Amino acid sequence: MEQSIESYIKNLVRETIGHTLGELQIQSDRRVYVIANWKMNKNLADTAEFFQTIKSSDDVSVVVCPPAQLLYPAHLFISQQGKSIGLGAQNVHWAEKGAYTGESSASMLKDVGCEYCLIGHSERRQYSFEDDLLVNKKVQQAIKSGLIPIICIGETLEEKNLLQTEQVLFKQLFGALKDIDSSNFILAYEPVWAIGTGQSATAELAQQTHAYIRSVLKQIMGEKADGISILYGGSANESNAADYSAMPDIDGVLVGGASLNAQSFDGIINVFAKGEQNS
Repeated sequence: MEQSIESYIKNLVRETIGHTLGELQIQSDRRVYVIANWKMNKNLADTAEFFQTIKSSDDVSVVVCPPAQLLYPAHLFISQQGKSIGLGAQNVHWAEKGAYTGESSASMLKDVGCEYCLIGHSERRQYSFEDDLLVNKKVQQAIKSGLIPIICIGETLEEKNLLQTEQVLFKQLFGALKDIDSSNFILAYEPVWAIGTGQSATAELAQQTHAYIRSVLKQIMGEKADGISILYGGSANESNAADYSAMPDIDGVLVGGASLNAQSFDGIINVFAKGEQNS
C-alpha cells in the first residue's frame, strides 16, 4: 500500500509539472507585439524621419499604424530601409467595395502594404458610433481578406466606477468574435479611462483583467485562447513598459501618444525585447 501511495504521489507531481511546463510553453509561443497608433498625427516628413530612426527587433513584432494618407509612404520607407516592421491601418470598412465615401476596404489596405488593422478602438466607438455588431462585421471582413485584426476592447470610467468592467468586456468579446472561427487576430485591452489621460492601469490590475479576458476567450474558442496575444493600451510608455512586460498575460502594448516620438517608442520596444530574451 505504501508503494502504491508513493507511486500515486510521484505520478501526481509528474502530471502537475507537465501541465505547468505546457502552460509556460504556450505562453512563450505567443507573439509579443509593440504597436504604434499615431491617430491623426504626423505628416510626410515626420513619417520619413520616424522610420529612419526606429529600429526593428528579432524578439518583438513591431507594428506601426499611421493615418490612412501616410500608409503607402510608410510602406515605401519600411521597404527601402529593409526593416522588419509591420504596417497597420487605423480602420477598415466591412464591405468589399461600394459607395462608402471616405472609407477604405481591406483589399485597398493590403494593396498599400498593410498586414494589420485596428478595429473597435474606443475613439471609433465614441466618435463614429461603432457598436459590437459593426466591429464584428469588420473583423469578419479583415480575416476574410487576409488582414490581422487588432480588436480593441475596454470600459469607460463610469463603467469602471460602477464595477461593470467584466460585464462590458464579456459583451464586447462575444460581440466582436461572433461566428469567427479563425484565431488569427490580436486583442488590445484599452481601458477608456486611461487613454491619453496619463492614468494608466497598474500592471497588477492590467494582468488581472487580461487573465479575465483570456478566461472569456476560452469560453468562446476553447484551448486556442492560450495562443492569442492580448496587448495592454492606455497611457503605456517607456516608464511603465517594464512592469507590463513582466506580467504573464500581457503580450505587448498598443501605444498612443508615446509612439509619436521615435526614441520613446524604441525604448518601449527594447523593454519588451529584453523581457523576451529573459523569458
